[in-house]
Amino acid sequence: MKRLICVLLTFIILFGAVACSPAGDIEDTTDTEAATDLPETTEEPEETEAPLVIKEDTLVFVQNNISEYTIIRPENPTDANMKAASELRSYIEKISGVGIPIKTDAEAAGEYEILVGYTNRSAEGQFDAAKLGNEGFVIETVGKKLFIAGSGVRGALYGVYTFLEDYLGCRFYTSDYEKIPSRDVLGVQPIERDEQIPVFEYRDIDFVTSRQNNFQAKLKANGVYNNTPAEFGGKIEYIGGFVHTLEKWISVEEYFADHPEYFALNEDGTRQSGWGAQPCLSNPDVLRLVKEKVRSLLKDRPDAKIISISQPDNGTAQKPCMCPECKKIYAEEGAYSGAQIRFVNAVAEEFAKDYHDLKFDTLAYHHTRSICKTPPADNVIVRFCTIECCFSHPLGTCKDVYAMAGSEKTISEDISDWAKVSDKLYVWDYTTNFVESVTFFPNFNVLRENAKFFADNHVIGVYEEANFFSDTCDFSELRSYIMAKLLWNPYMSEEEYWNYIDEFLKDYYGNGWKYIREYIDLAQKFVEDKHFGIHDKFAYTIFAPTVDRTNKELPADLTLDMIKNYEGVDWSKYLDYGAKVTECEIVTRGFELFDAAAALAGPEQAERIAKLRLIPEFAHSYALAEVYSSTAIKDNIVALLYDFFQKDAQGKAVPMGERTALTLAVRNHVVEQYGNIYEDYNRDLCERALSYGLYQIYEGMPQVLSIDDPKLNLKTTPDKWRPRD
Repeated sequence: MKRLICVLLTFIILFGAVACSPAGDIEDTTDTEAATDLPETTEEPEETEAPLVIKEDTLVFVQNNISEYTIIRPENPTDANMKAASELRSYIEKISGVGIPIKTDAEAAGEYEILVGYTNRSAEGQFDAAKLGNEGFVIETVGKKLFIAGSGVRGALYGVYTFLEDYLGCRFYTSDYEKIPSRDVLGVQPIERDEQIPVFEYRDIDFVTSRQNNFQAKLKANGVYNNTPAEFGGKIEYIGGFVHTLEKWISVEEYFADHPEYFALNEDGTRQSGWGAQPCLSNPDVLRLVKEKVRSLLKDRPDAKIISISQPDNGTAQKPCMCPECKKIYAEEGAYSGAQIRFVNAVAEEFAKDYHDLKFDTLAYHHTRSICKTPPADNVIVRFCTIECCFSHPLGTCKDVYAMAGSEKTISEDISDWAKVSDKLYVWDYTTNFVESVTFFPNFNVLRENAKFFADNHVIGVYEEANFFSDTCDFSELRSYIMAKLLWNPYMSEEEYWNYIDEFLKDYYGNGWKYIREYIDLAQKFVEDKHFGIHDKFAYTIFAPTVDRTNKELPADLTLDMIKNYEGVDWSKYLDYGAKVTECEIVTRGFELFDAAAALAGPEQAERIAKLRLIPEFAHSYALAEVYSSTAIKDNIVALLYDFFQKDAQGKAVPMGERTALTLAVRNHVVEQYGNIYEDYNRDLCERALSYGLYQIYEGMPQVLSIDDPKLNLKTTPDKWRPRD
């Protein structure tokens, strides 16, 4: 019964006297028709593509429900080559309703063929396999033949997906949503040589949504978190661990008790022994052990292409070894990275002769970020981490958000320095907020320029670390899609970039997509003069509500009789006394825009928009805490009664003891009646977030496996819902 009363009171609050405060909108409902200043958007007619104009040289694959064409693959194909041919057949059938047979190039050649992979149909020198490598491809027509030429590793498969997108109008937006056109007549005009070779040899996107249903093959991503099997091209694999491997190979648990000298010496003479303990890289036994562990790995995986030898992770608290020998190396090299590069070079040299294709990957991270005098060996990859930089402005346009001790250079300057001494430079980039992943991360205006910056500085591999720990409401589907496009073509124009985004928004969110684009533009504009890193709490910065606790005006309708007969009073309209809350436009306008978009959407599209709407809803929770949390209710009601007894003529006459008794009685009564409002809002928000797969709000937060988790505290703001264990 009490819960029912709370719900009824919640609706009273919605339309009561506190409606003047944004925090009064406790249910987060917005009357779409009443929303102001929204651009006029009507339902857009479904687009119909112009029919194929058939000329003498047009390649017509399907007409009148028949096809003269055959898909030809190599006689001895790889799994990925076979998948490329079958995917092409499958999608042509989805588009036209007609299945085209697949044969091998052992069959006699015909006039009407689609050649997938390197077949015996190509003219001598038509395709340069060495130049195209594992992932490049060529799409071209010769007479009535269509060639989609590429390697059996990933090239032919990537070529097929690109042909389906660029020439047949397919769109591979998410792991569970793609747009497939319907055409009675299917074909293409002659295609001059369309040759594509990726700028970055390594491309990794790490959103939860991008890992599912073999989707990364369609994104043309090939990194560690590409979980596709060999038939979908597999991935570039790290053997023995992706990162921070020295923490595992020279572990505190295995070695510290007997060999504390294996670990970094602190300035105070102690040895590092906790999480993230750095090894002493000048210790010859540490080098010997790492070589032994690498050799052991290679016995099981002689085909290994990359092995990581990278420093342990301990956030900004990492400290290099301060033993005399290590300090000597730092002085000689001019940087802490000197000890690490010497160490990794020594390991790499050990195996260079017997393993020609093997590379060793190490980090330029925190204290090893700056370049040293010794260049990395030819078989060493330096993976540079952009963790300290600003992500609301492009690299090179502003200083880093988090200062790195002892460094006078910016992230962009350090990247440029490494590029001068290494032709095997990777980047570990960051694309989400790691302390508050449920609010908007304002990096849409930097993604394109940063990708181009990497390419201009001869970076050949990019790992986009995203919200890998939980799904997120912050446009994870769009981010996966556009990042994949950028990693394949970092030199796309700004117009191309925003066209990709607009096309995605239109197809994925429906006729009200322009409202969603307006939200992105609004949020980006809001941070034009603000700098943010991945560890900044956006709800306290970008989305932070303004709370005015001054100039409190005593309500004219409050009387001493009401206070004495407090049980019959509607206190809901006084709950915000002493805490007048004004919310950021990104929150208030966000509700209007997302609701307007949902009103024009179909059921599935509206559900996707409801997920986006969690962005302002989570931020809104911080504003509600100022009014409706039990602590705020206590404080605001006490402030109200204190001012009443100080300012009201009748109130001044009440003896001090009676004032105190009345204040406590009213406070306790109001908390009992209204104290669940904020918790109920958060409970609903949490349940809906969980339904979308948002199990964690920040990196390292224990997963909220159930709304009934005993450690879940919904009486406080979202960043404190679930403390670390």
